[in-house]
Amino acid sequence: MFTKSLGTFMAAAVFTSFISLPVLALTPQASEHYQLTFSMTDVKAKQGKMYVALFNGVENYKKNKAHASTIVAVDGDEVTVTFDALPQGDYAVRYFHDENGNDKLDLNLFGSPIEGIGFSNDAKPSYGPVGFDAAKFTVTSDVINSSSVIYSK
Repeated sequence: MFTKSLGTFMAAAVFTSFISLPVLALTPQASEHYQLTFSMTDVKAKQGKMYVALFNGVENYKKNKAHASTIVAVDGDEVTVTFDALPQGDYAVRYFHDENGNDKLDLNLFGSPIEGIGFSNDAKPSYGPVGFDAAKFTVTSDVINSSSVIYSK
C-alpha cells in the first residue's frame, strides 16, 4: 500500500512538473537594464542648450522616433548626459547645439546646419546625414560614448 501511494505521488509530481514547465517558460523574467553616459566635447559657445536624442534600432532612427531625449544647458566646453534603464540592443545618439536659444536647429539657405551637430561614435556626415550604422553602438552592459561637436566653417 505504501509503494502504491508513493508511486501515485511520484507520478503526480512528475506530471505536475511537466505542466509547470511551460508556464514558467512564459513567465516574464527580470531583464537586464544598463546605463549610457554620453559626452559632447569641443563645445564652441558656452551658451544655449544641447538637444540630445537616443534611438533604439535603425527603423526608429530613420523615423526620428527617439527612445529617449533630453535638453541640457550648455555652460562649458563639454556636456554630458546619462540615459538609464536601457534594455540590450543597438542604439545611436544624435544631437544639436541650439546656441541662440530659439529651440530649433538653424540651417543655411542650402539646408546645412549653421549650429553645432553631432552623432555617437564621433560619426561625421558626408554629403548627407549620418546613417544609423555609422553612429550605432550595442548596449550589453553600461556604455560610455562621446563625440566632438561639429560646427560649420
